[in-house]
Amino acid sequence: MKFNYQVRMLTTASMLLISLLLIAAAIWWPKVERNIDVMDLMFVIDITQSMNVEDAEVNGEKVDRIEWAKEFTHNTLLDLPCGTHAGLAIFSESRSLVLINPIEVCKNYDDLLHMLDRINGTMAWANSSEVSKAIFRGIKQVKEIKPVPSIVFVTDGHESPPLHKTLYPKFKGKQGEVTGVIVGVGGKDLLPIPKKDADGKLIGVWDVNEVMHNDAYVSSRGDLQEQNLKRGRTEHLSSQKEVHLDDLATRVGFDYVASPESSDEVVNALIENANKREQRVMDDISPWLGSLALILLLIVYFPIHSMTRRAQY
Repeated sequence: MKFNYQVRMLTTASMLLISLLLIAAAIWWPKVERNIDVMDLMFVIDITQSMNVEDAEVNGEKVDRIEWAKEFTHNTLLDLPCGTHAGLAIFSESRSLVLINPIEVCKNYDDLLHMLDRINGTMAWANSSEVSKAIFRGIKQVKEIKPVPSIVFVTDGHESPPLHKTLYPKFKGKQGEVTGVIVGVGGKDLLPIPKKDADGKLIGVWDVNEVMHNDAYVSSRGDLQEQNLKRGRTEHLSSQKEVHLDDLATRVGFDYVASPESSDEVVNALIENANKREQRVMDDISPWLGSLALILLLIVYFPIHSMTRRAQY
């Protein structure tokens, strides 16, 4: 018994000494230098009026597509590894407006969220929604940012004025030169599009006679106009245009994810396909050293031996 007691006391003293050494190391140990692969990303959120349709869901509640896009972007920023640089942009008409150039996500998380919270439909500068042209221009635009970021474009894919499949705008870039993910938002059912004034006040829904139902070029082509009319007049209604977005992603070499349930799917796609660059960082290992010290102290003071005795009876 005496020998066991002495061994236990010696073990306890050793663990206490190691704990003190770990705590000292956590306080005074210099940061460790290492190389990591980092991504540069540009999140582009569609703020056109079709994004006001409430057919998305956040925490079990129905919300409009813009709100879902913001919540999704928020969660994705949270899941990105430190060292990743992310920027924010909004889309309206046929182009994107950069709000924040890519900055490191962990150090600037609050700034990114502050800007993200301010995004809303009143920031739109036009009622048109030329998604294809916006993505083509966005690819050209991000090439001017160094390092060139990958694009995460969150949209319902609703083109207004509509596109005719034989008059698709041309992508003049090189497929896959800029990597990215198109994130689709919205349901499959056609729903009325809320109409809001410049202050964001709801003033009704878009009527069938208030929107264009044909591509602008179709008006001068009688045969194509007739084909379009046979399809029906539904451009005042909106759903997620999955086929269109999938085709668009293929044209530019992006991934397409329709209404992801979590940000993991998009983050994994980015980690796998986004362009990466090597960056030297200084890692602070004091939290790990402190955690080990705490575990050892808990082992010393937790009455393990008494629990073992009870188990023997």
